[in-house]
Amino acid sequence: MKEDSSYGFGFQTGRRFAGETMRYGITTDDIQREAFIKGFFEAIEGKDPSIDEEKIGAAMQALGAVLQERELKTAESNLAAGKAFLAENAKKEGVTTTDSGLQYKIITKGSGKKYEEPKADAPAAEKQFLVNYKGTLINGKQFDASPEGQAVPMPLQVIPGFQEALKMMPIGSKWQIWIPSDLAYGAERRSADIGPNEVLSFEVELTDIQDAPPAQPSFPGMPGGIPGGEPGQ
Repeated sequence: MKEDSSYGFGFQTGRRFAGETMRYGITTDDIQREAFIKGFFEAIEGKDPSIDEEKIGAAMQALGAVLQERELKTAESNLAAGKAFLAENAKKEGVTTTDSGLQYKIITKGSGKKYEEPKADAPAAEKQFLVNYKGTLINGKQFDASPEGQAVPMPLQVIPGFQEALKMMPIGSKWQIWIPSDLAYGAERRSADIGPNEVLSFEVELTDIQDAPPAQPSFPGMPGGIPGGEPGQ
């Protein structure tokens, strides 16, 4: 019991740490495990830090400078790699490039209705799109996916490239889309996997378009709205 529960505490803490910290570009190579564990236990035991706090602050600042420089280089490298990839991908059979730069290939041609923009003089209900999707980087690494066999509702408040594809796809269709970085997250690192200036690829199947449920009321001190997010969140 003690071993398994201790592992569970460590795993849960590590997952939270990764979600909160790794999105800034920190990797496991930037962390010395022995020092990390020592600091962790001194903190939960209520001890004073064994390293002077000014020294810790200076080290954090130095690490920040290292990360900033590394992220700039990563952004430049990803931008160049993404442009080269999209240029070659555009030449492949079946790949269409839109005016915005979004690329797509039709895997299954749907026969259902498409999204219709609401008329300015007759506002319509917000729409949600039921989709099965899988997101990967151009190196093939998967960073996100809907539960297998379960279409998930997605609003139009998503990255521009994904939004453009949703508006074009008829119900029942399945597309492979490639989203240039300027239609995704740009020079901003989104997560440990999605770095700055990444081209994102999604396999998307649209199963239905529905009226979105009304937003839930929010109250002081309580979260409001509908759970959800963007691809790669």
